[in-house]
Amino acid sequence: MIRFRRFFSGMLVCLLLLILLAGCEQDSISASLTVDLLKVGKADAIVLITGDRCMIIDAGEEDDGPEMIRFLQSRGIRRLDTLIITHFDKDHVGGAAALLGAYSVDRILLPAYENELAEYQAFLAAIDRQSTVPERLSDAVTFSFGDAEVLVEPPLSYEATTDGEADNNFSLITTVTHGENQLVFAGDSEKSRIRDWLKSREIAPCDFLKLPHHGVFNKALDELLDALQPSYVAICTSDKNPAEDKTLSLLAERGITTFETKDGDITILSDGQTLRVSQSNGF
Repeated sequence: MIRFRRFFSGMLVCLLLLILLAGCEQDSISASLTVDLLKVGKADAIVLITGDRCMIIDAGEEDDGPEMIRFLQSRGIRRLDTLIITHFDKDHVGGAAALLGAYSVDRILLPAYENELAEYQAFLAAIDRQSTVPERLSDAVTFSFGDAEVLVEPPLSYEATTDGEADNNFSLITTVTHGENQLVFAGDSEKSRIRDWLKSREIAPCDFLKLPHHGVFNKALDELLDALQPSYVAICTSDKNPAEDKTLSLLAERGITTFETKDGDITILSDGQTLRVSQSNGF
């Protein structure tokens, strides 16, 4: 009886170890691309890192600049390869002046329009203090980012839109292809921008989507999700401004795993084949 108990206990320990090792193997991923969507309230602040290269898509509000700098320092970043500002609302361009005060940037990509907001004007003044000439996009650009490929697409036109959301509909849309994984960052695109983008070329399904405009519902979201079929969605929100229930219901109906930055930083790891998304309370 004692031998049986020892045998049974030994088998149980082995089984638990096998389960633990299997879990560790499943959780481990040798990521060569990391993406962090920072918890900075109802604002976009997105950091992509591969090796010693760093790209930023939007820089939150003015008060978020120092927080982004602290995050970059914690990751050992010494320079920025590319800064993409999708459009010039204060919750996307606000922290950019602080970033340019702390880091040199090799390439700055902007939509081809102007804005009178103080945060945008501060950003322009910070650009003037650097040697980098910003590129204002009227045509799509592609470039390599480590072992990833990046496509940045401007709107078809910078004319005012009928839905009154001109700045949002001027958003640059960025697609990052990393091996078999595809990630789409849609700025604050409203329904006319979404529909124009969907018609502009053949849109392939993606693995991850940064949902546009902080989870505000619009009638084109259905069409966007039909085209992209994402496995994961992230929404840049705050406790005061969460995603709309109608938007969350739309995602839940499709069984899409959804994260909101109001609940913490969102981290994406990609090794070119596997994509893992997790959330924490901060760095």
